[in-house]
Amino acid sequence: MKQIFDVIIVGGGMTGASLALLLKPAIEQGLKVALVEAHAASAQQVSQPSFDDRTTALSLSTQRIFSKIGVWPNMAGQACAIKHIQVSQQKQLGRIRLHAEDSQVEAMGYVLENRIMGQQLMSAMLKIPQLTLFTPAQVTSYEVDAHGAQLTILQQDETIELQGNLVVLADGANSEGCRQLGINQRRHDYEQNAVVCNVSFDQPHDNWAFERFTMQGPMALLPMTANRFALVWCMGKEQSQQYLDMNDDAFQQALQQAVGHKLGRVSRTGERFSYPLSLVVAQEQIRRHVVVLGNAAHAMHPVAGQGFNLALRDTQALAKQISEHWSDHSIGSLDVLNRYLSSQIKDQKITIALSDGLPKAFTQSGTGWSILRALGMSVMDVTPVAKKLFTRQAMGLVGSADTWQP
Repeated sequence: MKQIFDVIIVGGGMTGASLALLLKPAIEQGLKVALVEAHAASAQQVSQPSFDDRTTALSLSTQRIFSKIGVWPNMAGQACAIKHIQVSQQKQLGRIRLHAEDSQVEAMGYVLENRIMGQQLMSAMLKIPQLTLFTPAQVTSYEVDAHGAQLTILQQDETIELQGNLVVLADGANSEGCRQLGINQRRHDYEQNAVVCNVSFDQPHDNWAFERFTMQGPMALLPMTANRFALVWCMGKEQSQQYLDMNDDAFQQALQQAVGHKLGRVSRTGERFSYPLSLVVAQEQIRRHVVVLGNAAHAMHPVAGQGFNLALRDTQALAKQISEHWSDHSIGSLDVLNRYLSSQIKDQKITIALSDGLPKAFTQSGTGWSILRALGMSVMDVTPVAKKLFTRQAMGLVGSADTWQP
């Protein structure tokens, strides 16, 4: 016999777990939700690969959503506030400086390790007794017809049939669900890697975040607790391998040369990792009974750190529609799903365009391009209206679901 649910979430990473938590009030009122995750779910040991040693810059809107679902109090003590942001281009004039106090907020965002975030999201999700978890389990087949979505999953050598009014594909940029359902994911390889590690300087960071554009690619330094920065350094794949192969002293010298001495002397760097950079955009985000969410819908360049923040804004908007329409069994209808997508499509287009366009614009060589970039940043830095719009986008205070309370 098939197990029947209102919503089946495929993927228990940051997006899938957040959706389950946003739906918690509706679940407690009778919404039947299942979550299928390929890795074991445990509050003590997080094995989900998105909960790794990297860090994420959480926008103010993300912090507010985490507060709504009750996980922020356990994250706050290990998160570092971003109170100031400086955007500049290496060895060129022009910069943009943003300050939290100018927007009358305590912080524009926060920086937190993914592993800590994952532990708190997983722990909170496991405390929803009415949520049905299939972990570790693999979806072996998908079928969607007029009656809903039918999934076959394999869990500990047992085959289980699930049926749902709505299936949410939150299974990552290499979505197997999209592949099986014939949903094309457009891909653009930036032919770059991001080198990431923790960095300490001998001067306090004072909650400043820095985004510096170079001809090789953007570099971000994000403030962390214990006076550390999270470094995200984008560059060609061959050069990234050279930096991974360097000993600590050589890498620190290369980093010091790249950032200069304004932040002080590089005193320590942590273990280095790298990951490839690409843009992935699903050509369909909704079908009758299907939604594509998170990195499966749009995985983007890390410049400005907006990938997960956009995904969480999408997730909140979807949770709003599910919570408002599950009782009349219409959550799988195109009418409801179009309402969700219409509320988010402008935010998505702006955020994806910025993340894709900024690295390209700042790697265009030539004096004319350099002057245009310097002029553009200088004008924005002294134009309150432009600065306010840029800051609100950076803080994620956009979209229609920001005031919704689950």
